[in-house]
Amino acid sequence: MDLFQAVFLGLMQGITEWLPVSSQGQTIIAGIELFGISPEKAFSYAVFLHAGTMLAALLYFRKEIKEIILMKEKNLLQFIVIAVLSTAVTGIPMYLFLEQISFSSFYLSLLIGLMLLITGFLQWKKKEQKTAGETKKNAFLLGLGQGFSVLPGISRSGITTSVLLFTGFSPEKAFKLSFLLSIPSVFLAEVLFGLKEGIQFETNLLIAIFVAFVAGYLSIKYLIVFAKKINFSYFCFALGIFYIVISFL
Repeated sequence: MDLFQAVFLGLMQGITEWLPVSSQGQTIIAGIELFGISPEKAFSYAVFLHAGTMLAALLYFRKEIKEIILMKEKNLLQFIVIAVLSTAVTGIPMYLFLEQISFSSFYLSLLIGLMLLITGFLQWKKKEQKTAGETKKNAFLLGLGQGFSVLPGISRSGITTSVLLFTGFSPEKAFKLSFLLSIPSVFLAEVLFGLKEGIQFETNLLIAIFVAFVAGYLSIKYLIVFAKKINFSYFCFALGIFYIVISFL
């Protein structure tokens, strides 16, 4: 990864993380198709780039996190802990599945395309009830949904907000809970992936993570508002079909 690639991929991660279009899928495809990075490396870079947007979310939601740490929001703390733990129920099998398939650009593009179609369907079918609470059942369902975002092309923010909307949360509450959940979830994923694959200390990768942090922090407020107003299902459908088509070309 050279400096230009680092800045480009960092900007892409920082912006797309807050939109339900799979930031991981976008950075992987960009790395492979635009810069000729190997699928294995592109996947690894995409995982580590989440560290930047995790820090951005940590800074943006610092007041809420402080209240959780001081045990002023015990119900919310319990909700997030259950969701994080239940993520492993689906997340670990999905990760093991990924390890068994061939990491060729064909299969990866095809997989991302198919998963984007699923994300689009979830966005299209979501509903708003505004009657939900931070219950153990809803937390468990949220974690199960988040686990599927291990698959490239399944948007973590997309699937978690969809689950929250399906279970009755308002859009504003759903987005807030989704991004609060991302902080411990991404942290644990980074630690586990780093222990398994090894921590990378490439200078340009660190620059990319920093760019993702800055871009993510500067854009999170506006993109969350934007994402609540726009139906991204059609965009996911179009992008998914596009990736499926290019996988055969």
